[in-house]
Amino acid sequence: MSFDRTLAMIMAKNGCKVIPGNIPGNISPDIEWIKWLTYEPEFEKKRIEYLNSKKIADLTYEELEEALIYKRNQTLARLFKLYGTRDCTEEDCLKVYDYMCNENIEDLMLSKLTSKELKYAKQEIIRLSKLPKEQLNIKVKEEQKPKNYEKLSMVDSYILHIISDINYKRNINTLSENINKQLEQNEITRKRSLNN
Repeated sequence: MSFDRTLAMIMAKNGCKVIPGNIPGNISPDIEWIKWLTYEPEFEKKRIEYLNSKKIADLTYEELEEALIYKRNQTLARLFKLYGTRDCTEEDCLKVYDYMCNENIEDLMLSKLTSKELKYAKQEIIRLSKLPKEQLNIKVKEEQKPKNYEKLSMVDSYILHIISDINYKRNINTLSENINKQLEQNEITRKRSLNN
């Protein structure tokens, strides 16, 4: 058993939540998971209605798997809302933790957006990724505020997810470059000190 899983088990016993993959400055993954798991686009609602209208014995294997995924997502949405509260059992807490560790939220996002929304998202991501770093930082910070994030459409939430990642990588690269420059400067200073 990994250290992270052991830590999650200990935290679960104490009613705390552990958020794997939480990057400082980004939307907390549990908040994103709740938003996307509870969202049912129109095409998904119609598909669920269709699957519910059929008897289980009449469902194909693929339809049964699809129905199970929808049901699982509804159950997980409920568990995510309880996550980290006293109402969440240790077992349910670990289900949420394991889900966040083993599933990819971007796959869920892509499954809930239409091709028209994805085309728009692609154009916006390209446009926003060309912004100067300072402007992108400001935009990301503003939209990540909880009150602003709640109001974002699903496609805009997806765009924010992607540009937050781009922004984070840019900031890490800048930090890495600054550290390397400082190390080089320290080495030059050290050599001068030794020569003197």
